Amino acid sequence: MIAVLAAAAVGLLSAFLPFTPAEPYLMAAAATTGTPPVALGVAAAAGQTAGKFLIFLGTRGAIHSPWLRRRLSRRTPTGRKPAGRWGTMLARPKAAGARLVEMMERPRQAIGVLLVSAVTGFPPLLATSVYLGRTPLRPVAFAATCLLGRTIRFVAIALAPRLAGY
Repeated sequence: MIAVLAAAAVGLLSAFLPFTPAEPYLMAAAATTGTPPVALGVAAAAGQTAGKFLIFLGTRGAIHSPWLRRRLSRRTPTGRKPAGRWGTMLARPKAAGARLVEMMERPRQAIGVLLVSAVTGFPPLLATSVYLGRTPLRPVAFAATCLLGRTIRFVAIALAPRLAGY
């Protein structure tokens, strides 16, 4: 029971601090305690989903702040510099990023991107949560998709020690 509560706490903490991943804790807890790996994975997923949901809602609220609206409404210079060597090298990744952002603007496609992000970590779930907070994606759909993806990821990670023979 304590390991499950700790997994939820570690998941919540890692939602806000990406340099404190929950995965090492899950593997250690699954290998050293008698706690079922599925319970550890679900608890960590619930904790991390709660944190990402707060970030999602916080971004939604921040959009309404007058300070942020002023910052977003500033005009950017339209003059373009010649591409150069770095510009040429970064053109393809920049175009792929633009396509990804375009996909996240559509709620149905955004759910797919969110699920992939929650399971694989690419694109980073923190960045995806912040970006999706400014789209028309429903909060319930965000929370359910994030929970599903994180559960798949964390249960698989918690089962890894058992599959390795620990």
